[in-house]
Amino acid sequence: MLSLSKLAELAKDKTSTGRKSLVAAVTDLFLSADDDHVEEVSLIFGDIVMHVLGQLEHETRLALAKRVGRHRSAPHKLMKELAQDTIEIARPVLEDSPVLKMSDLVDVAATQSMDHLSAIAGRSNLDEAVTEVLVDRGDSSVLTKVTANPGAHFADTTYLRLVDKAKADPDIQSALVQRTDMPEEAARMLVPFLSKELTERIKELNVDGALVQVMAERAAAEVAARAQRAQQTRDQINQLIKDVAAGKTKIDDAVSYFAKSDRAAELGILLAKVSNLPAAGVSRLVYTESDKALSIICKANGVTQSAYKHILTMRAKHLRMGGLELNAALQRYSALTDSSAQKSLGAIRASIEQHMPKREDETKKDGKKPVPFAVHR
Repeated sequence: MLSLSKLAELAKDKTSTGRKSLVAAVTDLFLSADDDHVEEVSLIFGDIVMHVLGQLEHETRLALAKRVGRHRSAPHKLMKELAQDTIEIARPVLEDSPVLKMSDLVDVAATQSMDHLSAIAGRSNLDEAVTEVLVDRGDSSVLTKVTANPGAHFADTTYLRLVDKAKADPDIQSALVQRTDMPEEAARMLVPFLSKELTERIKELNVDGALVQVMAERAAAEVAARAQRAQQTRDQINQLIKDVAAGKTKIDDAVSYFAKSDRAAELGILLAKVSNLPAAGVSRLVYTESDKALSIICKANGVTQSAYKHILTMRAKHLRMGGLELNAALQRYSALTDSSAQKSLGAIRASIEQHMPKREDETKKDGKKPVPFAVHR
């Protein structure tokens, strides 16, 4: 136990070594105090150290911060001073001191360096006033750290500012997706900026929260929007086919559009419509190995060589045709006359009508079954 006489002797020594010895001695006295006397000793300890703190060397202040920074009965005024010292000295106090009040942390966060803010950001408990300052002043590293801290609490308005800063910062986003206390408005702001990887991570976490809810709603909305767009596309395609059949749109325009957009089924429906043939059968012709029947139907309906080339290009991609095969098909099409094609189309149509399903009473009479169009290609 440090005697009063020894304490008085140390206090008289004004040298750097003397002050260092004095601080070390009273620190020992404070740390050795039992629970019944620690508050009383803390007052004495604080008064003495605060009296000489401004004269202590960096090394002595650092040793002091490390020894008492985490003590639950450390003098409050001393902890506030050390918390605003250089970061090496302030860090152990800012990270762990149970003595510092939230208002103290706000003051430090509002005035000190990013390193000080980073030390605060990792504390086990931070209220909304502290995180507000951290989010306002902090850089990417500070924001990522405080966001990843489960003991940090954010006001709704602070969350909105945090999400705004996270839009172009994957690290902050990565920390945000781990949180379950994000308000819905902030979640709606964040979701559009999340990468596919982070979106998948949220699904894997399988936790409740606004992000999960917003993502589910967004996914449902996207499905509905796609369905609506698909319906609109179907309606537009149907109208285009009707316009061609009615002579309002050139067949070349429709053929080129369907071929360029790789819409074989729609192309088949169009050609079937203008040829008065079954749609399913004509659609199958688009990708059959032989293009004879397809060329007849196209030529008979006035499809030009230029438009037919788009069909051949589409076929070439799917059937892995080479340039020579494509050119040969184009030459055959060029050699096919309109009259010959129309005559052949008439024969195809007659063949189909011959094998169309008969009425039930006619079928019973001759016992013959209908033959599919594809068999007679």
